[in-house]
Amino acid sequence: MIEQAKPNFASTAPNGDLLGGVSFGPYRVVSKIAGGGMAEVYKVFHEARPHDPLALKIIRPDKSDDGSFRRMLVDEAKIAGRLKHPNIARVLGLHESDGTLGLILEFVEGIDLIQVQAVLRERQMRFPLPVALHLLQQVLLGLDFAHNVKDERGEALQVVHRDVSPGNIMVDVRGHVRIVDWGIARAKNRGAFTDAGQVKGKFRYMAPEQITGKNVGPFTDVYAAALTFWELLAGQRIYDTLDVPQLMMVVSKGDAPPLVDARADVPSELIAVYEHATARSPERRYQTAGEFLTALKAVPIGIDVEMAQDRLSQLPGAARFLDTRKGYERAVLQAKSAATEADLEGAVLRALEEPDRVERVDVDWQALKQAERVRAMERAAGTKTD
Repeated sequence: MIEQAKPNFASTAPNGDLLGGVSFGPYRVVSKIAGGGMAEVYKVFHEARPHDPLALKIIRPDKSDDGSFRRMLVDEAKIAGRLKHPNIARVLGLHESDGTLGLILEFVEGIDLIQVQAVLRERQMRFPLPVALHLLQQVLLGLDFAHNVKDERGEALQVVHRDVSPGNIMVDVRGHVRIVDWGIARAKNRGAFTDAGQVKGKFRYMAPEQITGKNVGPFTDVYAAALTFWELLAGQRIYDTLDVPQLMMVVSKGDAPPLVDARADVPSELIAVYEHATARSPERRYQTAGEFLTALKAVPIGIDVEMAQDRLSQLPGAARFLDTRKGYERAVLQAKSAATEADLEGAVLRALEEPDRVERVDVDWQALKQAERVRAMERAAGTKTD
């Protein structure tokens, strides 16, 4: 059922994005979380629960007149609304405001695997093999639930995510792994089917049957999950050295890179499981995420779940620190171009406070101001060292 409400779009950006303070019916928009080719996602609060964040997904303004995108949003609500599992971010319902349809989602306080890899690269670190294996197993638990979920009549929905990739896997502040964005998921009773030969998803992680427009199934998600695992171990994007034509050719042929190219120290048993998961022919692959998971558990690698979860829980905080530092560095560069050295501290603070001049970041203002006061005192005393 779609709720109806009158909106308040008193403030939007020139590109059509909602700005903080705008209302979408009873939902108050706080900030933009993400954007893609079809939709934008915002952090919101419901007026009845002002301290519990939610996520709002709406069709991009330039796509709002396309009825197929509206049908896709409705289908996502129908499919993902049945996926109640610890490793899947929940879809809570639909809300329509003056003709604009929005999907209300569970807000996941965390970061996706693209951001995770950025943090690790910054620290010159790689995923420990047991932690990466734990993360993959959590993804497969969520996918296996989706692959086997049934409708109210007890019939299998035959759900396939079709877009398993680092950007759609999140790690939250408690170290839990969550699959997000079921926008192009396929199900038996989905209304907005993909036309024959039409390809949807991120082709870098696609199985050959998907990129060539053939029938997909749970085995398609298995392939994409295995490639995502390759990236976790390698610490870099898969096929990163290929241009687009080369990438399309490699993906369509199903030439998945060897696991030893990602990490030389992986045991032979894990290599065999990976090769089975990335077999070119769907018939030779694990047919479900559950089969893939069972094979992984037989690999002789000890996993301390509590330790792995603790390691993962530290990553969102590290990402926030990295964003804060980079935001501060950008502000300093902008301030230096617009201020004299004598007033650098004030210029930096003004740059951080003005979102039109620098990307908004969370800053520890007290620590920052204290550091700038110390710096000013050092300069006055002639002891400045930078």
